[in-house]
Amino acid sequence: MVSKKRRENEKEKMRKLILNASVKIILEDGYDKLSMRKIADKIEYSATTIYLYYKDKNEIVEDISIGIYEKIVKNIKNVLENNKNLSIEKQIELSFKEFIYSITDNPEMGRAVIRSGTSAMLGPRNEREDQEITGIDMLGNLLVKGQEEKVFSKIEEFMPLMIISSLIGFSMNAIENRLYEDDNWDNLVDKYSRLLLDGLLYRERD
Repeated sequence: MVSKKRRENEKEKMRKLILNASVKIILEDGYDKLSMRKIADKIEYSATTIYLYYKDKNEIVEDISIGIYEKIVKNIKNVLENNKNLSIEKQIELSFKEFIYSITDNPEMGRAVIRSGTSAMLGPRNEREDQEITGIDMLGNLLVKGQEEKVFSKIEEFMPLMIISSLIGFSMNAIENRLYEDDNWDNLVDKYSRLLLDGLLYRERD
């Protein structure tokens, strides 16, 4: 009898096969040309098999986006866990940088998302969210903590989402223009992260 773990591993392997094939099709032919039949032909399975995993191509692209989002959250959590001794300002700056690197480290995935026009990278859909803290909430908590310590100015409710949208925009622009291949890439990431951070810093009124 096939164990439950083995079945799950086989499903995950197939899911990755479908996603990787979808990315290649989008980059080679465009999102409009992506179809369940074309994916099936590329991985040499039947279209019926693809439908066992995804109901349509929109759901496939959404899963690609969510995969990037989950990678971002995981990496930032690790950064924060390993740098608890640093100031809140430095933790935020490192989080911004990790956000950008998490997207641009796999430019093919990011480029496929851009060309599909989805906005799912801003976070998982409600039905897929677990009980763990989301990326937006995680950033929001850090900003509030910084405000309480008078490191940051007043933090409005919409600011975490605005910052994340800005980071996504910068990262996607870097992917489309291949800025991550530039020798000055790390310096550009440093400057952009610092620019965002400087807009948050607390300043005494004259």
